[in-house]
Amino acid sequence: MTIASMAARLLALLAGAAFVYALRLYPFGHGWPSWLFAALLPIYFLLLCWRPPLWLFCLPALLPVLDLAPWTGWFFFEEIDLLLLLTVACGYWQWHKSSPSMRISPAARAWLLLCCLAWLAALLRGVLPLPPLDANACNNYLSSCNSLRLGKAWAWAMLLLPLLLRDADQHGVRRYALPGVLTGLALVAGCALWERATFPGLFNLSSDYRITAPFSAMHTGGAALDGYLALSLPFAVLWLVRARSRWQSAAALLLLALTLHAALATFSRGLYAAMLAASLLGLIHAFTGIPLAQRVAKQARGRRTALSLLLAAAVTIILAATFSAAGYRGLLAAVVMFSASFVLAAQALPWRLAPASVACALAIEGLLAMLWPSAVDGWLKAPYFLFLLSALLLSGALWPRMTAHKRTWNCLAMMAWTMLACNLAWIGWHWAGKPALPSAALAVLLAACMLGNRRLSPPLWRLRRGSLSLAGAAAVLLSLAIPISASYYANERFATSAGDLQGRLRHWRQALDMMPSDWASQTAGMGLGTFPATYFWHNPLRDVPARISYLDEGGNRYLRLASPGYSAGYGELLRLLQRISVLPDTAYVLAMDARRTEAMPVLQVRLCQRQLLYAQNCIAVPLRLRPGDGQWQHYELAFNSAGLGAGNWLLRPPVQLELAASGTASSSVIDIDNLSLRGTDGLERISNGQFTHANNAWFFSSDHHHLPWHIKNLLLQLYLESGVCGVLAMLGLLVLAASRLLRQRKQDHASAAILAAILAFLVVGLFDSLLDVPRIALLFYLLLLVALLQPASPTPPPHHERAPP
Repeated sequence: MTIASMAARLLALLAGAAFVYALRLYPFGHGWPSWLFAALLPIYFLLLCWRPPLWLFCLPALLPVLDLAPWTGWFFFEEIDLLLLLTVACGYWQWHKSSPSMRISPAARAWLLLCCLAWLAALLRGVLPLPPLDANACNNYLSSCNSLRLGKAWAWAMLLLPLLLRDADQHGVRRYALPGVLTGLALVAGCALWERATFPGLFNLSSDYRITAPFSAMHTGGAALDGYLALSLPFAVLWLVRARSRWQSAAALLLLALTLHAALATFSRGLYAAMLAASLLGLIHAFTGIPLAQRVAKQARGRRTALSLLLAAAVTIILAATFSAAGYRGLLAAVVMFSASFVLAAQALPWRLAPASVACALAIEGLLAMLWPSAVDGWLKAPYFLFLLSALLLSGALWPRMTAHKRTWNCLAMMAWTMLACNLAWIGWHWAGKPALPSAALAVLLAACMLGNRRLSPPLWRLRRGSLSLAGAAAVLLSLAIPISASYYANERFATSAGDLQGRLRHWRQALDMMPSDWASQTAGMGLGTFPATYFWHNPLRDVPARISYLDEGGNRYLRLASPGYSAGYGELLRLLQRISVLPDTAYVLAMDARRTEAMPVLQVRLCQRQLLYAQNCIAVPLRLRPGDGQWQHYELAFNSAGLGAGNWLLRPPVQLELAASGTASSSVIDIDNLSLRGTDGLERISNGQFTHANNAWFFSSDHHHLPWHIKNLLLQLYLESGVCGVLAMLGLLVLAASRLLRQRKQDHASAAILAAILAFLVVGLFDSLLDVPRIALLFYLLLLVALLQPASPTPPPHHERAPP
């Protein structure tokens, strides 16, 4: 066994020992997710033993969603750290079984070394002097251990680099990594869809509710979800481009629809800009990938290009007008109408039989409309059901079939199209009356014009997999973007953009003013993760954000809540949270001990429906504190849960207990202990109510005021935390990765997708500090490392690209 193999085995043993030790401390038992995680770990271990490269699939699939901090209270050492320890232990133990298939260039090694040195300097400046390893070392962002929390992302990336060199060849990326990214994206999009359906409502676009999906790091704001979607969305498009069958295309379109819904429902202007930038890069890639001779020929057909753009603009305008007049139903009907026209227009239509087909369809439609019962409700109403029937009839007529009866089927398709057009107008009239008819008429007129596509020479489009994928993606995008862009909250967000930008610029100037001016800070930064503490002690407004701590007194541990101190006399509260299970319309008794020495602060105790931010349907526990005398006082408060805990199991909103201290312009504290919540059944609903295990099962959130926790700019975060050295090292690595991707993108669509993902991530980073979320930073670093990989031995380029299995 070589020295390298022995070193790998030693590192594997150390990682395995750390995994076992961390597993002993991990707070299993609070909520079903922790038990699900306990079952996942041995399965993952067996998978790695069976097929070591499977980590390339599992990590991208699990990193974004394996986030149980709202249940466990752990956010310094997380579930992903246990997963990564297991990955390193298994991967390095089996290191000797195969040689690396990839390498990195000497230039990449040099830049990685510079990044490591800048990271080490920033880490040491942030973590030293070491804080006391007490109950508050790893449960708040003011601790210097926050430097370890942020620094671990780069450390994990460097530990995984040898495994990337071994497993992340072209085959491994295509077979494992890309499906893993798509699986993680599907899970995140599903979480976003569930959150929208459960809280504001799937079609309630006037609410200012902004989703967080599975990212607990957004409990103090930030853009973890935006950054993840920016990194992952290009790979959903890549899957659609690579699809080799109609089923893969359908699955890719479904994933793209879910992802676009999640992205648009964030109402994040930065993410919208990132999607636009990535789309422009994709268009440039598609255009420059065309051979020069074909490009000249395409440029000569300027009329065709102009007609295509004009048609796309007309469809968009008419769909927007239809939504404005007839709502969601009219929009959906118009999208189906245009989609049907797109497919039908590529067929050889029997135009001589068109008048007879239209007359026959109108007669059938009129007869069905007269005979349809008027007492039915819902989708069985005549316009909706007949529209659905027409769409199904048209789909059946256009389904792939024997060519012997093609003329008959096309005639039937024209009849179904006519009925579809009639029902589109009927849906608009049924929903909004006469005001909806003009937009419906324009939609039908434009759809009828589209049917003349084959009469052009050459046609604007033909039914190929590429054109169908593009049309499907456009239909999905317009169906989602038009309602969201027309919503009250989206208009409000864009209307306040100028003011928000001024506020962000002011925050950046204040952050720079808080940075020490000595040469060490300018060169190596203030230290990783030091911004929250710097803001707390040195912000120019002299505001004191609220804070939470755990103290020991005579062998007893208790909770201390400090109210915020703002010059305005009021400000954002810091809420201590725990997920609990309650029954609807049930009597409960909340018991607690509290102590304060002054008349303030006031303690707010509520039970609310809450995912992470933005509570709703809250029930305030009727707590009235006695005058503060510095002594512990016991309280027992009865209340009824009302509608909390009601609903079916899938769409039942989580219920959380909230504790928050509210004061005046000066900060004050209140101590809490022996917290208990029991119903008539006598079961205890609160975990760790004596705070013996500090923050276990307790989490916290700052719902609206996020500036004390985030720098809100990626470049500024790098400069403040790692100095000029960190900025230059990361910029050098980015330039090297981008140059390599630009050289490869003509031969491999995956390189273009990686480049688009990095670009979108950086655009989001213009307005948010994304590297303060370890799991997002790790995914970004891994993507950069994959971009730097080169085959260890030259391999011929692939003849074609296949879709992920």
